[in-house]
Amino acid sequence: MTGRLQLIEQKLIAIDPAGFQNLCDAYLMLREEGIRSFNRTGSQVGKQKTKIGTPDSFVRLDDNKLACIEYTTQAESKVSKIKADIEKCLDEEKTGVDAEKLDQIIVCFNSRLTLEEEAEIQDFAQQVVKRIDLIGIDTLAIEIQSKYLLLSREFLGISIETGQILPFDKFISEYNNKAHQLSTPLDNEFLNREKELQEQLGFLERTDLLIISGAPGIGKTKIGIKVIQEFTELNPSYFSFAIAKKGVDILDDLKIQLQVDRDYILLIDDANRQLSNLTQILGLFKEERKGKIKILITVRNYALDDIKNLTSDLEKEVMDLKKFSDEEIIQIISSDSFKILNPEYQKRIVGISDGNARLAVMASRLANKKQEEFLIGDVSDLFDSYFGTFMSDFDLFNDKNVLKVLGIISFFFSINRNDKSLLESISRHFEVGYYDFNEAVEELHKRELIEVQFNRVRISEQVMATYFFYKVFIKDQILSFDILINNFYPLMKSRFKDSIIPANNSFGYENVFKKIHQDLNNYFQQKSGDEDAALDFLDLFWFYLPEDALTYFYTKITELPEPYSSVYRTKYEINDFVFEKEKTLDFISRFFRHITSWFDTAVLLGFEYIKKKPEHLPEYIRRIKETLNFAHSDEKYGFKRQVDFIQILIDNAHSGNPHYMAAFFTLSKFFLQQSFQVSEGGRNHSISFYEYPLPLYSVTKELRTLIWEKLFECFENYPEEVYGVIKDFKPSYHELNPEVLDFDLGLLVPFISENFSPKTFKYAHCVQEMIYRFDREERITNRSYRELKEKFLTEDYLYYRKLDWDKLRDKEEFEFENWEEYGTLKSEELKNYFLFDNESEFPKLFTAIENLQTVKERDYFPAGQSINIIIEDNFRKNNELGFLLFRRILEEFPKGLQFPHRAISVIVRSSPSWCLKIWAELDRWKNESSPFWKVSFFRHLPTDFIDKFYCDCLLHLIDSIDRYIYLYVEDFSRFNLIDKGFSKTALTKISKKNDDIGLVIAFEGDVFEKNLDLFDSDYELIRKSYFQQFRINHFQIFDYKGKGIEAIFKSYPEFLMDFVHQLEEIERNGRGGKDISFGFVWKYEGVDEFISEVSDFFAENDRYLGYSYHAHSILFQDLNQESIEKAYDFVQNEIRRHSRDSKKIQVYFQTIRSCFKDKFEIAFLDFLSINSDLEMFKSIDWVGNVGVVMGDVNFGELNAKRWGNILDLVNKSDPTLSMIPIKGFLKKRIEAEYRYAEYERERKFSTPDW
Repeated sequence: MTGRLQLIEQKLIAIDPAGFQNLCDAYLMLREEGIRSFNRTGSQVGKQKTKIGTPDSFVRLDDNKLACIEYTTQAESKVSKIKADIEKCLDEEKTGVDAEKLDQIIVCFNSRLTLEEEAEIQDFAQQVVKRIDLIGIDTLAIEIQSKYLLLSREFLGISIETGQILPFDKFISEYNNKAHQLSTPLDNEFLNREKELQEQLGFLERTDLLIISGAPGIGKTKIGIKVIQEFTELNPSYFSFAIAKKGVDILDDLKIQLQVDRDYILLIDDANRQLSNLTQILGLFKEERKGKIKILITVRNYALDDIKNLTSDLEKEVMDLKKFSDEEIIQIISSDSFKILNPEYQKRIVGISDGNARLAVMASRLANKKQEEFLIGDVSDLFDSYFGTFMSDFDLFNDKNVLKVLGIISFFFSINRNDKSLLESISRHFEVGYYDFNEAVEELHKRELIEVQFNRVRISEQVMATYFFYKVFIKDQILSFDILINNFYPLMKSRFKDSIIPANNSFGYENVFKKIHQDLNNYFQQKSGDEDAALDFLDLFWFYLPEDALTYFYTKITELPEPYSSVYRTKYEINDFVFEKEKTLDFISRFFRHITSWFDTAVLLGFEYIKKKPEHLPEYIRRIKETLNFAHSDEKYGFKRQVDFIQILIDNAHSGNPHYMAAFFTLSKFFLQQSFQVSEGGRNHSISFYEYPLPLYSVTKELRTLIWEKLFECFENYPEEVYGVIKDFKPSYHELNPEVLDFDLGLLVPFISENFSPKTFKYAHCVQEMIYRFDREERITNRSYRELKEKFLTEDYLYYRKLDWDKLRDKEEFEFENWEEYGTLKSEELKNYFLFDNESEFPKLFTAIENLQTVKERDYFPAGQSINIIIEDNFRKNNELGFLLFRRILEEFPKGLQFPHRAISVIVRSSPSWCLKIWAELDRWKNESSPFWKVSFFRHLPTDFIDKFYCDCLLHLIDSIDRYIYLYVEDFSRFNLIDKGFSKTALTKISKKNDDIGLVIAFEGDVFEKNLDLFDSDYELIRKSYFQQFRINHFQIFDYKGKGIEAIFKSYPEFLMDFVHQLEEIERNGRGGKDISFGFVWKYEGVDEFISEVSDFFAENDRYLGYSYHAHSILFQDLNQESIEKAYDFVQNEIRRHSRDSKKIQVYFQTIRSCFKDKFEIAFLDFLSINSDLEMFKSIDWVGNVGVVMGDVNFGELNAKRWGNILDLVNKSDPTLSMIPIKGFLKKRIEAEYRYAEYERERKFSTPDW
C-alpha cells in the first residue's frame, strides 16, 4: 500500500455523510457508462446536506432502465443497514415506482465487508431477484488513486501528486522518451566509470548526502542511477525514487510518497534546475523520522557552489565527474548498442562529441545511417537536430536576435556583463542593443544553452560554442565574419583559433573556406606590408590562404643572396630545432601534411630556400620526416604525398642539384623503412603514437624500386653514401615486414654481388652482418642473400670476429650458460688466434683492431677487453714478447681504445724490474691518454714495490695533470709508509690545481668519512678540498648521506658554519640543498655555540632550499627520537630569546611546521603568552606555503580554512584583552581569503578547463 492509498482510505473513513454522498455521485458519474440522466434526490440543492428519502440517488440508463443508489457511512451493523436500504429501494410506497422497473441497486459505503458479510448480502440479493453492486472503501480508494485522482483533491482535500517522485523504471522511461530517443539512453549498457562507481558507493555508505557535479552530457544521471541501484541491492531496506522537475511544488508529493518509518534513497537530477524542490527535500531530510533518507544530487559544475551553499550545514561528499575520455567514448559507441568499430568513424565521432556521450550517441546513429558520407560530409544538420530536440518548445533557429547573442557568446566564450567597453563594442559592431542582449541571455540561460554566474555569461560546452559560432558567423552569416576579424584580431587570436579550427574539423574545410576566404584575403592584403602582422596572421589562417602564404615566402626567398659556401650537412641531434623553429621551413612544411594542389610547390620552395640557406638543411630533413611519415591516413590515397615527394626529390637529384642529392641519401634511409613510428596530434593537446607497417602494394613496390635503383645508379660517384644507406638497412624484429623485405632483397642482393668487393673489409662486414641478421628471421622467404656468405667470408673478417665480443652471436660457435663461462671460452679462443711466437705476427692483431674500430664506430669496449687478455696471455707465455706487444700497442694506440687495466696489473705485479720497465714506457709515452694509464699503474702498484722513486713519480704525475682525471686518493696511505707527509703534499697539490688553475681532479667522497687522517690535521686543506670535490665531483651524489660532513664536524665543529657559507654555490651547481641534513649535530655534546651560530645565520638570511624549505630546517632533518626533544627545546628557547624579532620568529615557526608539526600548537600558544603584540602577529605568516596540492583546489577556500585553524588556536589561548585585536585581524584575513576564493571561482567559470 503506498502512502497515497493509505491517505485516501483515512479520508474516506473520516468523511461526513453529505460529503460521502457527493463524492460517490461524482465517482459513479465518471465510472458508469451509458447514463442518460443522474438525479441526486437525497441531497439538498446548492447545499452540502442530505435529506430523508429513498433512494439517495437514481440514474436512467441508455436502455431506459433505472438504477437506485444508496450511501451509508454507518460503521456499526452495516449488513443490516445495507439490507434495509435495498428493501427500501424495492418498496413501491417509498419510491413511487414499480419494483419491476428497477434493474440495479448500487450501495456505496465507507467501510470494509468480511467475506461472510459479503456472501450474506449477495444471498439476500438473489432472494429479491435484483442485481446488487456493492462499492466499499477498498474499491473506492483504489479506483480514486488509479483512475479518478481528481476526486481526492475535490472531495477529500488531498493534493494531487505531480509525478515528480518517480520509481526508477518510470524515470528512465520518461528520460529516454523526452528527447525522442536522441539523448543517451539511461537503460543501455553501463560502460566505464567503474572506479567512480565504487568511490560513490563508498561515499553513500559513509554519508547521507552525495553531490555529483560535472559538465552536461557526461553521464552524471547515468552513474547516479547505477550507484543507487547497486546501493539498494546491498541495502534492501532502502526504497529508491528519482525526483524529476515538473515545474510545480513537490511538498505534497513528499508527504504522500515518503512514509516516516521507511528508508529512502532519492536521486535529485539536475538540482540546479529545481532548487525549490531541493530546498523542500532538504527540509524533510533534516526532520526527525524513524526511517533514513539518503540523497544523491547531480548538478552542473557551474552551479555546484550554489548547491554547496544550500547544503553548507550538512555533512556531504562532493565528486567532480570528468568528461568521458576519448577511449571511453569509443567504448560506448563500439558497444552492442551502436557497433561503431571502424577507427575512422570512431575518430570522427570522438572529435564531434568532445566527451559528450549524448552527442556521441547521436553521431553514432547518424554514422550508421549515412555510412561513408558521414566521414566527409557536413555534420551541421546533426547539431541542428541535437539542439532542436532539446528546444522543441522554443523556436531558437528562427529568433535572429537570440541566435546573434548565442553566436557572440560562442565566439567570446565568456563575457563579463560588467565590462561596459566590451558590451559597447559588441553593440556597435553587431547591432545588438543592451536590453536585447540581456533579454536573450536570460532566455538562453533558462534553456541551459548558456550559463550565468558572477554576472558572467559563458557557453555551456565547447561543442555548442563550435556549432553556434559556425552557424551564426559562417553558415548562415547572421553576423559578419569580416566585422569580427577586423575588430577583434589579433587581440583575440586564441578565440579565433579555438573557433575556426573546430568548425573546420566538424563542418568541412570547403564549407568554411567559401564563406570566409574573401574576408581573410582582404585582411591579409591590409597587413602584408607589416612582416610581423602578416606572419602572425598566416600562422593561424595559412590553410585558408595557401596561395598568399606561398607567394609571400617565395618573394622573401628570391630576395635572399646566393650562399658563399654550398656545404650541405644533413645530420642533426634529437632535440635540435624543437624549441627554436626556422620560420620559413616551419610554414612551408605545414603544406606537406595534406594532399593539395600546393603540395609540389611547397616542396620545391623548401628546397629553393635550402639552396640559399644550406645551414638549414638538417632542419628541413627533420620537418620532412615529421610530416611525410607513412601512416594509415595515407593508405586510402595511395600514398600520394610520399610518391609525389620522392619523385620530386629524385628528379632534381638526377639533374645534379647538390642540395637535393644530399637530402636524397639521408631521406632514402627514412623512406626505405618497413615500419614507421607515427605520432599524431589528438584532441585536448594529446599525442598518440602507433607503429605503421608499410603494406606491399603495387604503389609501394614502385616507390621502393625507384629509390633502390637511384641509389644503385649513384654508387659509382657516391660509394660511401650508398654504402651508408645499405649498411643502415637493418629493420629490427618489430619493424620488419617480411613481404617488403623479400621484395627489397630481390633488388639488393644482385647489386651487392656485382658491386661490393670482398677485399674491402667494411663491405665484407656489412654482408656478413646482413646474413646473420636475416638468418635469425624466420618470417622471410627470400634467402638469396646466403649466396654471398662464402664470397665475403674473408680472413680479415674472421680475425675481426675473434677480437669482437658478441655473446648472442657467439652462441652459434660456443656452448655456454652464463657470462663467466662465455668469458672463459672467449679467452681461450683469443689465445688460440693471438698467442704469438714472434713479432712478425703482430700485424694481424693490429689489422683486426683497426677493422673493428672501423665498423664499431664509438663502441671500442670489445677491442679493449680482447687486448687486455691478449697482452696478459702473451706476457705470461713470454715476458719479453708480451712486453714488446704492449709497447707496440702503445705506439699504435688508437684513440678511444679502452685502457688495458688488467694487462697493466699483470705486468706491474710480476716483479719490481718489469714494474720499472712498464713505468718507463708509460713515462716516455706521449699520448693524450697517458695520464689515465699512469693512474692505472699506481692503482695496481704493489705496496711492497713503493719507494721514494715512485713517490716522486706520483707527485710529478699530479703536477703534470692538465685535464679531468679521477685519482684513488685512498691509496695515498700506502705511500705514507715511505714518506709520512706524502698524502698531505699530494692533496695540497691537487687542491692547488683545482683552486688556482681551475682543473678538475676528482676523488671519492668516502675519503672524508674514512681517511681524514690523510690530510694530517690540516683543517684549511680539509675544508678547501671538501668544497672543491663537492663542486666538481658528481655534485648530485658526492657525500650524498653527509657522512663526510659529519666526520669533519666531529673533529672540527667550525666546519658547520663554513659549509653554510658554501650553500649558495652548492645549489647553483645543481645540488638541491634540501638533500643536505645537519641533524647529526644533536648527537654531540659541547657544540651548542656552533649550532646557535648556524641557526642565527639562517634566521637572519632569508634562504630557501628548493620549493618551500627554509635553510634553517636542515639543522632538524633526519632526527632520531632522542634528538627530537633536544632539538625542539633548542627552537623553543630561540623563540623565547628572540620573541621580539619578527624575522627570526617567522623562520622558527617555518621550521616547526616542517620538522615538528605536532608541536606547532604548543609553540604557538607559548609564543602568544610571551608576545601578543598585534603588529608583530600580523608580520608573521602563520600558515606558510601550502606546498604542492593535487586536483581541483580553490586556494582561497583552502587558505581561509588554514587561517581559521589559527583563529581556533587563538581561541584556546588565555582570554586576555590583547587577544581581541588579534582575533579581529584573523577574522578580516579569513574574509579576505574567502573573497579571493570567490574571485577564483569566477575566474574558473570564465575559463574552464575543458
